[in-house]
Amino acid sequence: MRRLLLDSNAIDPFADIPGAYEAAEKAVADGAYELIFTHVSIDELAEIPDVDRRQHLLLVMVALGRLVPTGATAADYSRVTWCRLVDDADVFEAVQSGNIDQTRDALLAATAVFERCPLVTNDKKLRKRATGRGVQVITTAELLAELGFDGGQVG
Repeated sequence: MRRLLLDSNAIDPFADIPGAYEAAEKAVADGAYELIFTHVSIDELAEIPDVDRRQHLLLVMVALGRLVPTGATAADYSRVTWCRLVDDADVFEAVQSGNIDQTRDALLAATAVFERCPLVTNDKKLRKRATGRGVQVITTAELLAELGFDGGQVG
Protein backbone atom coordinates (compact mmCIF):
# COMPACT_ATOMS: atom_id res chain seq x y z
CA MET A 1 0.00 0.00 0.00
CA ARG A 2 1.31 3.44 -0.94
CA ARG A 3 0.73 6.05 1.75
CA LEU A 4 0.64 9.77 0.94
CA LEU A 5 0.20 12.90 3.04
CA LEU A 6 -2.17 15.50 1.56
CA ASP A 7 -1.53 19.22 1.73
CA SER A 8 -4.70 21.32 1.60
CA ASN A 9 -3.91 22.59 -1.90
CA ALA A 10 -3.73 19.00 -3.18
CA ILE A 11 -7.48 18.61 -2.67
CA ASP A 12 -8.72 21.08 -5.30
CA PRO A 13 -8.13 18.82 -8.33
CA PHE A 14 -10.09 15.99 -6.68
CA ALA A 15 -13.01 18.38 -6.23
CA ASP A 16 -12.73 20.19 -9.56
CA ILE A 17 -11.78 17.66 -12.22
CA PRO A 18 -14.53 15.25 -13.22
CA GLY A 19 -13.49 11.69 -12.41
CA ALA A 20 -10.44 12.58 -10.28
CA TYR A 21 -12.23 11.99 -6.98
CA GLU A 22 -13.58 8.67 -8.21
CA ALA A 23 -10.11 7.54 -9.33
CA ALA A 24 -8.65 8.31 -5.90
CA GLU A 25 -11.64 6.83 -4.09
CA LYS A 26 -11.24 3.56 -6.01
CA ALA A 27 -7.50 3.36 -5.27
CA VAL A 28 -8.19 3.89 -1.57
CA ALA A 29 -11.10 1.41 -1.50
CA ASP A 30 -8.97 -1.19 -3.32
CA GLY A 31 -6.29 -0.82 -0.63
CA ALA A 32 -3.61 0.28 -3.09
CA TYR A 33 -3.34 3.76 -1.52
CA GLU A 34 -3.85 5.33 1.87
CA LEU A 35 -4.26 9.09 1.91
CA ILE A 36 -3.63 10.85 5.19
CA PHE A 37 -3.96 14.46 6.32
CA THR A 38 -3.35 16.53 9.44
CA HIS A 39 -5.21 19.23 11.29
CA VAL A 40 -2.99 21.67 9.36
CA SER A 41 -4.86 20.89 6.14
CA ILE A 42 -8.19 21.09 7.93
CA ASP A 43 -7.24 24.47 9.40
CA GLU A 44 -6.16 25.79 6.00
CA LEU A 45 -9.32 24.63 4.25
CA ALA A 46 -11.43 26.02 7.10
CA GLU A 47 -10.09 29.50 6.26
CA ILE A 48 -11.64 29.51 2.77
CA PRO A 49 -14.14 32.39 2.78
CA ASP A 50 -16.65 30.80 0.39
CA VAL A 51 -18.73 28.53 2.63
CA ASP A 52 -19.84 26.15 -0.14
CA ARG A 53 -16.28 25.75 -1.44
CA ARG A 54 -14.89 25.30 2.07
CA GLN A 55 -17.44 22.60 2.89
CA HIS A 56 -16.93 20.82 -0.42
CA LEU A 57 -13.13 20.65 -0.09
CA LEU A 58 -13.29 19.54 3.54
CA LEU A 59 -15.75 16.78 2.66
CA VAL A 60 -13.57 15.58 -0.23
CA MET A 61 -10.48 15.44 1.97
CA VAL A 62 -12.23 13.65 4.83
CA ALA A 63 -13.87 11.16 2.45
CA LEU A 64 -10.58 10.24 0.78
CA GLY A 65 -8.22 10.33 3.74
CA ARG A 66 -7.57 9.65 7.38
CA LEU A 67 -6.56 12.19 10.03
CA VAL A 68 -3.14 11.66 11.66
CA PRO A 69 -1.22 13.75 14.21
CA THR A 70 1.45 16.11 12.91
CA GLY A 71 5.04 14.86 13.04
CA ALA A 72 6.13 17.76 15.25
CA THR A 73 4.69 20.38 17.55
CA ALA A 74 4.64 24.16 17.11
CA ALA A 75 3.33 26.58 19.71
CA ASP A 76 0.23 28.47 18.57
CA TYR A 77 -0.19 26.16 15.55
CA SER A 78 -0.45 22.60 16.83
CA ARG A 79 -3.61 21.08 18.18
CA VAL A 80 -2.60 19.38 21.42
CA THR A 81 -4.45 16.15 20.74
CA TRP A 82 -3.31 16.01 17.10
CA CYS A 83 0.46 16.53 17.26
CA ARG A 84 3.50 14.56 18.33
CA LEU A 85 6.31 15.61 20.61
CA VAL A 86 9.56 14.62 18.95
CA ASP A 87 13.25 14.90 19.81
CA ASP A 88 14.38 15.37 16.22
CA ALA A 89 13.06 18.62 14.78
CA ASP A 90 15.65 18.99 12.01
CA VAL A 91 13.23 18.84 9.07
CA PHE A 92 10.72 21.10 10.82
CA GLU A 93 13.35 23.75 11.58
CA ALA A 94 14.92 23.51 8.13
CA VAL A 95 11.64 23.90 6.25
CA GLN A 96 10.44 26.67 8.56
CA SER A 97 13.76 28.47 7.98
CA GLY A 98 13.10 30.73 10.94
CA ASN A 99 10.04 32.18 9.20
CA ILE A 100 6.89 31.87 11.30
CA ASP A 101 4.80 32.10 8.10
CA GLN A 102 6.21 28.73 7.05
CA THR A 103 5.24 26.90 10.24
CA ARG A 104 2.32 25.03 8.69
CA ASP A 105 4.50 23.87 5.80
CA ALA A 106 7.16 22.77 8.26
CA LEU A 107 4.59 20.75 10.21
CA LEU A 108 3.54 19.01 7.00
CA ALA A 109 7.14 18.20 6.04
CA ALA A 110 7.84 16.85 9.54
CA THR A 111 4.70 14.72 9.32
CA ALA A 112 5.78 13.26 5.97
CA VAL A 113 9.12 12.31 7.53
CA PHE A 114 7.47 10.83 10.64
CA GLU A 115 4.92 8.90 8.59
CA ARG A 116 7.61 7.84 6.08
CA CYS A 117 5.53 8.84 3.11
CA PRO A 118 5.58 11.42 0.32
CA LEU A 119 3.86 14.77 0.70
CA VAL A 120 1.33 15.66 -2.01
CA THR A 121 1.39 19.41 -2.60
CA ASN A 122 1.08 21.85 -5.47
CA ASP A 123 3.04 24.53 -3.58
CA LYS A 124 6.31 25.00 -5.49
CA LYS A 125 8.05 26.78 -2.61
CA LEU A 126 7.16 24.05 -0.13
CA ARG A 127 8.25 21.41 -2.62
CA LYS A 128 11.65 23.06 -2.99
CA ARG A 129 12.20 23.51 0.75
CA ALA A 130 10.98 20.00 1.64
CA THR A 131 12.87 18.14 -1.08
CA GLY A 132 15.99 20.05 -0.06
CA ARG A 133 15.65 18.29 3.29
CA GLY A 134 15.06 14.84 1.86
CA VAL A 135 11.27 14.80 1.92
CA GLN A 136 9.74 13.11 -1.10
CA VAL A 137 7.16 15.43 -2.65
CA ILE A 138 4.76 14.86 -5.54
CA THR A 139 2.02 16.98 -7.06
CA THR A 140 -1.62 16.03 -7.38
CA ALA A 141 -1.06 15.68 -11.13
CA GLU A 142 1.69 13.14 -10.46
CA LEU A 143 -0.56 11.25 -8.05
CA LEU A 144 -3.41 11.17 -10.53
CA ALA A 145 -1.03 9.91 -13.21
CA GLU A 146 0.03 7.11 -10.85
CA LEU A 147 -3.63 6.24 -10.48
CA GLY A 148 -3.93 5.98 -14.25
CA PHE A 149 -6.17 9.04 -14.41
CA ASP A 150 -5.81 11.19 -17.51
CA GLY A 151 -9.16 12.91 -17.53
CA GLY A 152 -8.21 16.57 -17.50
CA GLN A 153 -5.86 19.33 -16.52
CA VAL A 154 -4.50 19.33 -13.00
CA GLY A 155 -3.39 22.69 -11.68
